[in-house]
Amino acid sequence: MATAIRMPALGQTSDELRLVAWLKAAGETVDEGEALFEAESDKAVHEVESAYSGTLLSVLCEVDEVVKAGTVMGWLGEPGEPVPGVTPPGKAASDDAASPSTASASAAPAPEGDRLAATPAARRVARERGVELSTVTGTGPNGRIESRDVLVAAVDPGPAAPAGAADEPVPPHRRAIAERLHRGLQAPQFAVSRTVDARSALARVAAVQRATLTHLLLQAIGSALAEQPSVNRVWIEDGPHYRRFEQANVGLLIAAEDRLVVATITEPHLKDLADLAQGVTEVASQGRDRRLGASANAPAAVSLSNLGMFGVDRFEAIVDPDQTAILAVGRVIERPAVTAEGIVAVPQLDLTLSVDHRTVDGALAGRFLAAVCAFLED
Repeated sequence: MATAIRMPALGQTSDELRLVAWLKAAGETVDEGEALFEAESDKAVHEVESAYSGTLLSVLCEVDEVVKAGTVMGWLGEPGEPVPGVTPPGKAASDDAASPSTASASAAPAPEGDRLAATPAARRVARERGVELSTVTGTGPNGRIESRDVLVAAVDPGPAAPAGAADEPVPPHRRAIAERLHRGLQAPQFAVSRTVDARSALARVAAVQRATLTHLLLQAIGSALAEQPSVNRVWIEDGPHYRRFEQANVGLLIAAEDRLVVATITEPHLKDLADLAQGVTEVASQGRDRRLGASANAPAAVSLSNLGMFGVDRFEAIVDPDQTAILAVGRVIERPAVTAEGIVAVPQLDLTLSVDHRTVDGALAGRFLAAVCAFLED
């Protein structure tokens, strides 16, 4: 009996993923544990391994299609084995044997009595979005309609663009980011801020090759999570209940072209600063290539967003819907300060902690931010 290939749920991301590539073609043999296809979440591109051995009998989803977790993408089995919903060559399908998807696809509109050239995925998306295929312009081979063409047609164009402007569809990864930000803003949030004396922190990173304030900030957040375990948990709507994490992991926001990737750094406060700097450099490179490893997709309650390298003084960040807090950091600024030596210019750093008020109240947010500052000023 043929075995269904389903899109897995990957990491903490949305349940919709983009199929990047099939690594096997229909008719090819697949071994258990062998990479079968690549799927892109809003974090990275993941190689998905086959859970079974067999022959790839059919492929139901095409490259660039956005697929929900759990969707059947194809079938594995023995060569020549019948596949559910697919009529063997030379055999007419009876009305009661035809699958709903096959029946719906055959009912798609056709020009001048001929069947439109469209992929099965495009027909399925058209049914789901209520799009008439006859109104869609195909961009595939010989004008074939692809699922991406249907998605473009499904977007409400709204008012026409004024002179000197042009409309363009929002790519899937930007839609995923927008949806996550919108979800994040549904939770009650507030922010607390502090300014720290950065002299000690700058001296510590200067003593370690390739270390930066970002690495020290990761250590500071990890240390504060270990000290304030009540922050190291997230709100779960089902129940509702809290999910507490055993490890003090920290998320790191990485700018990757037109994307925003969050990579998890595992317990940075337990790592030597030099080792941490090297590890973060590797993870950042993987994040920009959208090929994060499993450890970089581990859950984390708090993330770090550092825009100091772009000349930003201070800002507030939006808490990810699957996290509890995010620390926003600007650039180091020299300001006059009263010290034991008198009034002198002191390098200072502005920190702003945004939190999910369902999980963290003002006092706890203040204690957590104080622990971060103490680590940096020690």
